Amino acid sequence: MPAFKYRQKNSLKVLERGHKAHGYVLTLHMSIPQADEHETWIRQFFHLALFTAVFHLLQFTASLLLWMSTNSAALMSFGLDALVSAIAALCLAARIEREWRNRFVAFGYLAASAGAVYLGGAMLWRGDRAAGSVLGIVLAAVSMLVIPIVGSYMKTLAVELRSQALKSAAIFTFGNSYLSMVLLIALLLNIGMALRWGDPLGALVMFPFMAQKGIQILLEEGKHEYVED
Repeated sequence: MPAFKYRQKNSLKVLERGHKAHGYVLTLHMSIPQADEHETWIRQFFHLALFTAVFHLLQFTASLLLWMSTNSAALMSFGLDALVSAIAALCLAARIEREWRNRFVAFGYLAASAGAVYLGGAMLWRGDRAAGSVLGIVLAAVSMLVIPIVGSYMKTLAVELRSQALKSAAIFTFGNSYLSMVLLIALLLNIGMALRWGDPLGALVMFPFMAQKGIQILLEEGKHEYVED
């Protein structure tokens, strides 16, 4: 009586048939397609990029509205970075399997960093003080919670897809939590300790980070590598 045994290893299905009388073993290898799994990861990354773009747009809108009522240089600088990050996330969603980094996004970050220097420097020069904003503190706190989670999940998907460009996008997203932390500290210094220089100083501290993102994109534009871990 023929005996059949099935086993699965390394995405291969193996069928072994043993016959006692004849003493032979027939092994049949059948490849299991990986296309469905790859497409699932691509689709998840696409939805995550869209979510990131929408979240950054909400950050920009909230920052703009709060800046109009508080004249906070830190809030507006944070909003400018969020606006460029939203554009970068949209580019990422549209070009997941291609190169998302481009000079338009890089120059956007450089322009946003210049705006941060202007806003912070002008505020210090004039000796102005931003009005306190509890909603701004809430915005910074929520951003510190959401952005690292999104960035970590993006990195996981980038490793599965073995894409250095997507891993770079994940690191960029994760790194935006740094600006949220700077904004939170600046607003707390302003509203909690009544330090008028706290808010413009926050904008100036954001400047090098924003400029670094633009420079890094220019340096890495067009690179395609595989990610192992």
